[in-house]
Amino acid sequence: MTAPETPFAPGQRWAYHTRPSEGTSTLLILRGGGDTWHITVDGLHLKNPYTAGGVQTDLPHSPISAGALRASVTDLLEEGAPLPEDQSGYEQWRGAHERGEAGVFTLEVAQIVTALEEAVNTPRPSEGNPLFQKNKLK
Repeated sequence: MTAPETPFAPGQRWAYHTRPSEGTSTLLILRGGGDTWHITVDGLHLKNPYTAGGVQTDLPHSPISAGALRASVTDLLEEGAPLPEDQSGYEQWRGAHERGEAGVFTLEVAQIVTALEEAVNTPRPSEGNPLFQKNKLK
C-alpha cells in the first residue's frame, strides 16, 4: 500500500524519503490523530557528539504534522508493529505542549533529521562559536 491510500494508525512502519546515507531507515507511528502524529525513526546515521561513538541511530520521539508525515512516507511496510514500552519522550512533549511550550515539526522526516544533526553539531557560544562571542566592554 502507498501513502495516499492508507490512513495513518499507531503500529504502522513506513518507508520514507530518507537522506542518501540512510536508505534502510524506517519510521514507526507511535500515536496520534488529526493533524498531529508521533513517530520514532530508526536506521539513522545522525552525527551526534553527545552519544557514545558519535553517531545516533534512532530518533525515539518526534511530533510531526499530518501533512509533513504524508509528504515523507513512501510505502507502508508493516501494520501492527510492536510499540516501544518507553514513551517518555511523548510524555515530556505532552506536558510541554499543554504549557504552550512545544509544537510539532512541519518539516519532512529527512529534513527533521538534518535539522537535529545541524543543531547538535553547531558549537554553543561557550564552545567558541564566532557568531556569539562575548566581548569584555570597558
